[in-house]
Amino acid sequence: MEQDLKAARKLQRILIPREAPDLRGLSIGIRARPAREISGDVHDFFEQGESDAVITFGDVSGKGAAAALYGALVGGLLRTLAPRRYRPAQLLKALNEALLERRVDAQYATLLVALWEPQRKQFVFANAGAEPPLIYRNGEVIRPKIEGVPIGLLEDREYDVLTFPAQPGDIFLFFSDGVEDQLNEKEDHYSRTRVTKLLRKHAAEPAQAIADAFITALDQYRGSMPITDDQSIVAVRVLG
Repeated sequence: MEQDLKAARKLQRILIPREAPDLRGLSIGIRARPAREISGDVHDFFEQGESDAVITFGDVSGKGAAAALYGALVGGLLRTLAPRRYRPAQLLKALNEALLERRVDAQYATLLVALWEPQRKQFVFANAGAEPPLIYRNGEVIRPKIEGVPIGLLEDREYDVLTFPAQPGDIFLFFSDGVEDQLNEKEDHYSRTRVTKLLRKHAAEPAQAIADAFITALDQYRGSMPITDDQSIVAVRVLG
């Protein structure tokens, strides 16, 4: 079983990108690590047309092998659906329907879809229960309000859309709940407050340095405590 888990982790490292593709107008940094051998967090990048791109970021219910397998199912369906130039809400609706055709009891996923339109300099968000990104702009941290029902749970779901005009220098921080839920030796959570403070502290640095800073800070905070939950960070900087 241990050998199988190691093989599965090696395969998952291939399936889940560790580096982002070159997306027009964006600089991207990624860090991700599982709480166990394999992770239930999902993130990916898809180019649409000549310049647009889709960023997907989410989390599968549960932990371990079952979550990782369901995450692989979500990722495979995304690779089929995302390049078809669906708008974010349409993509979530199509993905939800595809998952319900393959319904797995007690399994579902949260997923945020962010369509980047560099010509319009804007993001278009649709959300299926995932944590919205934190947006750093000129010293202020913004948390956009965009919600929705997780995919793989209920039929005939419609998803709201939020259009967010971007500015050069903006940082969009996508992070899984394993980041703010990390416990230290006193069993205190890392918390949203610390996430926000760390984002402000490192906002002037390159996107990859921001993602790296979160892993370093989490390790310092947890001390001898194990990683509480899967942890994924995607930092996106809007270029001039």
